Amino acid sequence: MRARLLDEGRDAPLVGELRHAPAAGLLGVLADHYDTDSARSELTGWTEAHGDAGSALAQLLDAVRNMPFRSRAQVMLDTLLVALPEPEGERLVRSLRDDSRLAPYAIGVLVRRDLLYPDDLTDAESLAMVAEGMLQLLEITGPDGLAEVAHTREPDLRDAIEAALAARRPGRKAGEGHSRVAVRISPARARERLCAGQAM
Repeated sequence: MRARLLDEGRDAPLVGELRHAPAAGLLGVLADHYDTDSARSELTGWTEAHGDAGSALAQLLDAVRNMPFRSRAQVMLDTLLVALPEPEGERLVRSLRDDSRLAPYAIGVLVRRDLLYPDDLTDAESLAMVAEGMLQLLEITGPDGLAEVAHTREPDLRDAIEAALAARRPGRKAGEGHSRVAVRISPARARERLCAGQAM
C-alpha cells in the first residue's frame, strides 16, 4: 500500500523514520506530511529516543522558540498540540499563555482551534494576538503589503501597530518594517516610537 501511494506521488511517511531527527525537523515534517494518528505515533517514538518526556518536550518547545519565521513557528506549535495525547496537547499550549516568547503563538493556536474564544482573552492578549497577526503578515508580504492592509483598517489597527513596534520579541528588523508601515499612517507617532526603540 505504501509503495502504491509513493508511486502515485502521494505522501506515505514511514512511522519511525524520524526517531533521531532534530526537534525542528520532526515538527516540520509532522506538520507537512503526517496525519494525526501517524504524527502521534512518530512523536511517541521520538520522545522515547530523546530521554525522558520532560527533556524531549523542552527540546520541542525550544525548536518553536528558535524558529525565525513566526508563521512557521505557530504551525509547529499547532502540530505539537495535535500530536500529543489528549488532553496533554491542549494543556501544554494553554500553559504557554504566560510564556514571554510563545504566548502569541499559543493564543493563536487555541483561538484557531476554538479552544479559546475572544471573550476569554485579556485586553493585553487581544492586542498581542492582533499584533502577532500583523507581524506574520509583514513576514509574508513585506512592509508594502502590510501598509495596504493597514490603510483599509487604520482606526482598528493603529494600536496594534504601536504594540508591535513596542514589542521587543520580533527583533529590530521586524520592528523597523512596522515602522515603515506606521510612518505612512501616523508619521510623528511612528518616528517617535522608532527613535525610542533605537535608543534602548
